[in-house]
Amino acid sequence: MQSFPDDKTALSFTVLVLSLALEEALKALAEKNGNQPGPWLDEIEELALLRAKGSVTERTRGEQQVGAMTAAFEVARVIFAKTRNALEGVRVQEMPD
Repeated sequence: MQSFPDDKTALSFTVLVLSLALEEALKALAEKNGNQPGPWLDEIEELALLRAKGSVTERTRGEQQVGAMTAAFEVARVIFAKTRNALEGVRVQEMPD
């Protein structure tokens, strides 16, 4: 895996692009799951955060890094919550015969 850029502007754009990519991936998965929130979304969130935590924790040393890691995980949680909230407002109606 390629390392993140040192340039803060490049890093900001990287986060933005990856956030949008995650949102689109979750939308596509939602379509495959009837546009309904449920265990499928909870499982993906739990697994994604668990794997990321395991990968990032190994590289985290200082207090500043721990704060940055916490903020990064919160961004991911917000994206999952945004998806979950959007799906709760979607009601798939059956077509009349």
